Amino acid sequence: MNNLYTKYRVVGNWLNLALLGSVLLPLVVLSLYNHPSPADDYCYIDTVFNWGWLGAMHWYYIGWSGRYFGILLNHSNPLLFGWVEGFKVLPLLLLVGLTGSMYLLVRQLTPTLSRLGHAGFAGVLFFLYMLNLASIAEAFYWTAGFVTYTIPNILTLYWIVVVLRWYRLETRSMQIATGIFVGFLAFAIIGSSETNLVILAALIAGWWGYRLLFQRTWDGLMVSTAVVALFSCFLYARAPGNKIRMGGDTLSGNIPLSITSSFQKLAELTLDWFSLPLLLFSLAWVLLLARMSPQARTNFQVPLWYPVLLWLGLLVVQLFPAYYGIGSPAPRIINCVYLFFLVGWFYNLGVLTDYLLRRYSFAVKVPDWGYLALITALAITILGTFYGNINTRLLYKDWLSGKAAAFDREMYQRYDLIKASPDSVLYLPLLQNQPYTLFVEDIRPDSTYLWNKCLASYHGKKDIYSKEVTDVK
Repeated sequence: MNNLYTKYRVVGNWLNLALLGSVLLPLVVLSLYNHPSPADDYCYIDTVFNWGWLGAMHWYYIGWSGRYFGILLNHSNPLLFGWVEGFKVLPLLLLVGLTGSMYLLVRQLTPTLSRLGHAGFAGVLFFLYMLNLASIAEAFYWTAGFVTYTIPNILTLYWIVVVLRWYRLETRSMQIATGIFVGFLAFAIIGSSETNLVILAALIAGWWGYRLLFQRTWDGLMVSTAVVALFSCFLYARAPGNKIRMGGDTLSGNIPLSITSSFQKLAELTLDWFSLPLLLFSLAWVLLLARMSPQARTNFQVPLWYPVLLWLGLLVVQLFPAYYGIGSPAPRIINCVYLFFLVGWFYNLGVLTDYLLRRYSFAVKVPDWGYLALITALAITILGTFYGNINTRLLYKDWLSGKAAAFDREMYQRYDLIKASPDSVLYLPLLQNQPYTLFVEDIRPDSTYLWNKCLASYHGKKDIYSKEVTDVK
């Protein structure tokens, strides 16, 4: 039976990697058709050209937002060097970073599994993540969006991994060096967005609280990290631009209404996120944990109520800044919440499984046909879900229909028109191909619109409009 179980697990791991490839392949191909978006990407670099690199970042910090690390990255995008092809490279680096962070997190939590097992479960996480993304473009292709949310999400997963490793380091010098890195990650994450600020603040508080309440230990790493976090929060909060950025929405600044709206939104999202693939993979996860020894499940041996409360609080506080600040969460924020929903779901399921196994001292025995039935059910369910899911359909549609390639050609034609025209006022044809997975927003017929002004100024033009092709002369 052990041999059959091993065979089933190996087959399952390869199937999981196939799932990863099924969504990663179109994401990689679509990256090759990506371009800078008129929405913000040009504005950041045009500000650099007008004010200088440091001056532009100071201007944004004073006049728009306290996201100091996000401001740094946005003002350093490839347009700074006129390198539009850089926007094809950035999504590839992002995909490597996200899948890599998932792999390392799984490896850290379940060190006794094989590398194939770690890669397979990371593939499951990424596949499930892609199924319910609120916006693919904002997650991977729109630079101003992924700089503010996806990159700090990746850094947060790495932060968890590095912190877990810190406690296992044997030399003081390595602990100091690693502790400095933990502090840097905290500084970068908090300075990326309000959402990631509250995520890390909750994680630090929860980690520190656990060490105090249950292990009766004054954790020096968390104390020093908390100091860095407080300083980082101070840098964020003191920015005058935060007050300017807050809109006039009815929810903006309304704490009670923002709290209730956050809980209501989380309940709605949770109902949408629960699916048959998630439940079947959860069953597979439980069976996998049940085959491990208690020593191999050490990372899950915590009081169940504590991580569950921390997880629910973590999800709610991600939504709160959006309601409090601007009135409602954008799709890129929903992407962020969903990532930590998945990670927290599987971790807490691991905690529950370990508790039940240790509390009632029973062994989970599944017949050979049970594993085969589970793999078969997963295969059938995944095929159906893959075909019917809107995100997977859009990924392949934008790629295989040629829409993304046509978009790519249109964008290069635009660059040629701008470069060849000696006129200070320029009319550009409207984009006929706007792939959902890549496209966020375009310039408008009104040259006074912000995106138009930024694009025109970046290219040294007085005005740039968009018009129907038949109107272009």
